[in-house]
Amino acid sequence: MLPTCSYSVNNCCFSEIFRAKPCRLFRQFSTIMSTADWSKLPMELVGLIASRLHFAEDCLRFGAVCKSWRIGILQNGNSLCSFLPWLMLPQWKNESLRTCYSPSNCKSYDICLPDVLDKRCWGSSHGWLVTLGANFEMHLLNPLSRAQISLPPLHKCPNLNLVCTGKSFRDSFVYKVILSASPCSADCVIFAIYSDNWKMAFAKPGDVSWTPLSCIRGHVDDAICHDGRFYAIDTFGEVLIWDFSGSFLKKIAFTPSRDMDNLVYVTTYLAEIEGQIHAIMRLLFDTRITDAPCLSTWCFKIYKLDICNEMWEEVKSLGDWSIFVGSNHSFSISCSVYPECESNCIYFTDDFSGAYYDAMHGYDMGIYNVQNGRVKPLLQENKSDFAFSLPLWIIPSLS
Repeated sequence: MLPTCSYSVNNCCFSEIFRAKPCRLFRQFSTIMSTADWSKLPMELVGLIASRLHFAEDCLRFGAVCKSWRIGILQNGNSLCSFLPWLMLPQWKNESLRTCYSPSNCKSYDICLPDVLDKRCWGSSHGWLVTLGANFEMHLLNPLSRAQISLPPLHKCPNLNLVCTGKSFRDSFVYKVILSASPCSADCVIFAIYSDNWKMAFAKPGDVSWTPLSCIRGHVDDAICHDGRFYAIDTFGEVLIWDFSGSFLKKIAFTPSRDMDNLVYVTTYLAEIEGQIHAIMRLLFDTRITDAPCLSTWCFKIYKLDICNEMWEEVKSLGDWSIFVGSNHSFSISCSVYPECESNCIYFTDDFSGAYYDAMHGYDMGIYNVQNGRVKPLLQENKSDFAFSLPLWIIPSLS
């Protein structure tokens, strides 16, 4: 039995179409598709369609039809929608379009994002970007919903006596900004690493200022918010721990050796896998053929932290997990839940502030297979003219 409904577009009742014979159904539906003003489709029907979409790419296309459909997807989008990580590519021209690449289906999508034009961005697994402009203004931005939240001015943080232009502050003074959760959550904390990676501070949405963190004595590579605490790893081989009030708790020695060949540069990321903190060491060779340094990723080493015993254990396999590192907070994905991602792999992008890349071969990014140690090219991209703009990972979200 054919379904019936009472919706109409261009004075044509859908119930009549659904009761028609197949050949007539096709002709009438084709006529409506070519002449209908789809922005006038009843919001009840728009919401019904939106609630049945299951992939981020479909939500993006749906919301691009018109303003009313965009509202429909934001209000009625499927909360169980499958949002896999996207690689947001750098700014290429002075325009609002930014390209996002989906490794799961090897497709690219252009998104109109005027709020990221000429801004430094950091990605997250919570659907939001952190943006920083040359006017010192910092925001949280959801690239799908376009929602935006202002953050307090970092350049006025109490532990800074800043002598720096807004452009320099944007381009290189701030190294990384980490988001602990979606701003919609009460657990959201923003954590910044800046001033040549020697200083850190945190804030929550709605705060009027940043709270500095103390006891830092080395260059900080990365940080993570875990179980109500801040963890940061520095080049001295220490993991520093604070509570969410900013009180320093203790430090744990990171025992794996960082004393390697002079040709190797090492940076370390912190990511959580199944409730446990992992340190991911990225080893890079200087492949320069001129006096300018040029770094290329050689391999990764992974270690798991036993917090109670303050011990590190080397991890030879990620199993059904993959890790995403770069100019974003480091995060992991369960490949048993999202089989589109390659398991036991590390997806990495270039995050060296535009300073150490191969101009001939583009950015240093790829997919590292933990089992065989091979790197598969991710996407061949020429370098951007905007050194502050780097490729980054983000898991899109409707909220």
